[in-house]
Amino acid sequence: MTKTKISAVDDGVASITQLGKPNPEIGTTCYPTTEEDKRWNCLISALRPLLISMSVVGLFDVWKLRDINDKNPASKRTLFKLYHLGVVCILGFNFIRFFHAYNSFAFGSELLSTVYSHAWFFLCFVYAAMNYRIVQNPTKLSQFFTQWNQYWCLVKKAPKDVSQEDSWKHIRRFTTITTIITWVFVLINVSFICYLIFHGHSEPNLLEPITEEHDLFILVACLGQIVGLCCSCAWCFVTTFLIVIFLSLYYEFKNLVNRFEKMTQTLSTSQIRENIEAIREQHTALCDMLDTGDCVFKHYIGACIFFHIFITLLLLYNLCWHDTVRDDFGQLLTHVFWLIAVIGVASVVMVTCSLVNIKAHEPASFIYKMSMKDITPDFTLQVNVFLHRLNGPPIGLTAWSLFVVDNQVIVSVAGMLATYFVVLLQFQQSATNPATSLNSTLPLNGV
Repeated sequence: MTKTKISAVDDGVASITQLGKPNPEIGTTCYPTTEEDKRWNCLISALRPLLISMSVVGLFDVWKLRDINDKNPASKRTLFKLYHLGVVCILGFNFIRFFHAYNSFAFGSELLSTVYSHAWFFLCFVYAAMNYRIVQNPTKLSQFFTQWNQYWCLVKKAPKDVSQEDSWKHIRRFTTITTIITWVFVLINVSFICYLIFHGHSEPNLLEPITEEHDLFILVACLGQIVGLCCSCAWCFVTTFLIVIFLSLYYEFKNLVNRFEKMTQTLSTSQIRENIEAIREQHTALCDMLDTGDCVFKHYIGACIFFHIFITLLLLYNLCWHDTVRDDFGQLLTHVFWLIAVIGVASVVMVTCSLVNIKAHEPASFIYKMSMKDITPDFTLQVNVFLHRLNGPPIGLTAWSLFVVDNQVIVSVAGMLATYFVVLLQFQQSATNPATSLNSTLPLNGV
């Protein structure tokens, strides 16, 4: 079989397939150049800053993904496997240990503080466990990256202004920026956890069952900081990974839409007839890649949306009702930071999923604007098949395969949170003005 080298300099595309994988488009096997081999394949290289950071903190193994087609001895991956498994076990033990914090089940701010802390610990454990599963069984994840590279192969002859080389650079630049922001976010969150460990009078004891009076409190507090760092990394880096992947998918659909819009505006009907099939094939390839990505990330999306909304509700309650939180500036700042963080994380994840959904269906608007003069039966069939896909079942990312995350989901969640907040304010007003509420129920003139 002929060996073909495809470089980013010659074709505007880097390493379009995995090492030694047959390329269905050109019927040959693509072998990366020396420079590309050092960078692995283009997509892994674009995501490298984030994936290496996740590997360092025990949430990923980028080298296993890189070498998935190489027959390396399993012993080379044993160290990272044990490291990753150790992080999962630490987070799992931390979640089980925190059951000691439930000293009373009487409804109130203290119970809710314990519940949302426990929910956050569980979310971090779930993130780490799901990452361990997809790293140790990377079939779907590898298929997702392979389909992405194959899509880049389809558009390697795209105009220079929307070339895949620019796409690779865009993803790499965005990944680098978000990785730096994530590290800053982790350090800030660890600082707040440190404050709560030593000054958490309104919070449940984060080191249960060890208290401040224990002789080994300082040692346990240091170990608690390590656990807090693991939790913060699992929470922040996994969420960042989702956001980067989803925004990259949005960018790919956006490039496709731009090419299609430019084609419909500048080419004649006969020229559009010659090119629309290529656009349809590229859109189909993106949709297939999106379906594979949904199989990988749907559990992450569902857990992210559910737990962040749940924690948001409890944080809002404590900010409205927990007097100790409002009296202690440090704890007030911690709760405000957490509230902004959980709302921001859920919002960004839902918005990025919604953007993918919008861009995936957008080509339909340009098809409706095309001239239908001098059309042929073959062209009509192509257009109908394309429209059937665009106007058929929703294209996008789902939460546990229950629903596609689109604009309606965002509006529903925002309405629910707004209603809950208004109800809390009304309850607080009634509680702070009992005399007004009592007088309003007394009969007039003593009758």
